[in-house]
Amino acid sequence: MPMQRTLIENRDLTDLTWFHPGGSAKVFFQPAHMADLGEYLRDLPEKTQVEVLGSGSNTCFSRECFDGVLVYLGARFGGFEALSERTVRVGAGALTGDVVREAMLHGLDLTFLGAVPGTIGGAIASNASFSGRRLCERILRATVVSRDGRIQTLKRDVFERSDRRAAALRNAVIVQAVLDLPQQVPERLNAALADVKRQHEEMFPAAPLYTGHVFSKKNENADEAGRKSPKEQAAQILSRLGEFRLPGTGLYLDRSFPNIIFSNESSDGSRLAEFAQLIANRCRQEFAEDLECNLNIVGDLR
Repeated sequence: MPMQRTLIENRDLTDLTWFHPGGSAKVFFQPAHMADLGEYLRDLPEKTQVEVLGSGSNTCFSRECFDGVLVYLGARFGGFEALSERTVRVGAGALTGDVVREAMLHGLDLTFLGAVPGTIGGAIASNASFSGRRLCERILRATVVSRDGRIQTLKRDVFERSDRRAAALRNAVIVQAVLDLPQQVPERLNAALADVKRQHEEMFPAAPLYTGHVFSKKNENADEAGRKSPKEQAAQILSRLGEFRLPGTGLYLDRSFPNIIFSNESSDGSRLAEFAQLIANRCRQEFAEDLECNLNIVGDLR
């Protein structure tokens, strides 16, 4: 049987994001395939808000109903295909860990992404990085479906600068990408992945409620960062804040895991937005450092 689209009204969102805020989406849409996604987006009223959800690590909704369409790609848009000795095609809905393991089977090195939770689509949108390596440096091209339903190809130069990437993806859904990956022998790949996972365990907690990396350091000069990613630079700045809490809530920063927001209780988008703004303001006031928030906070947060 051909794949059918999934269309659910007032879909509860509790199980779809890491912070389990509750709330719902007016329309939850999982397309059957790329053309189905294009047709659906094309036929939506222009004023309808559209949000894309990957694994939900850095997305949080308000506790009210999101009055728009939530697009969820999932495993239907997964997949991995080796195109040549060094290039692969990966689906935006594929989990990063699965793609890393498939690449290793072909002798290709994407091991730094083995420490980054989520989907390939989310990793591209945020330019996922670890240990000085960034995903967008490996992209040859990506296929997106625009808000008007057109299927487009974005080339490498779009991903070379964050402003170009953000502009291109603002009203588009990533569906797949072609990556150019370095080759490596199996022994070194296994050792590299083990080292990345060890570093990840030192940087990320086992707490039940936490975000991914929340902030990036704003760099006017692309060469300013050196080998450290904007998220790693942000972590260095945030570590200077020490223990930091939002009064009257369970939200806090932990000195041992800078650039991650923790919570002792379920928290909605309005609380996270408030805390993120408080953190950014404090870093600006105390350290004269500007941080950019990576959290995708959706819904009416008044």
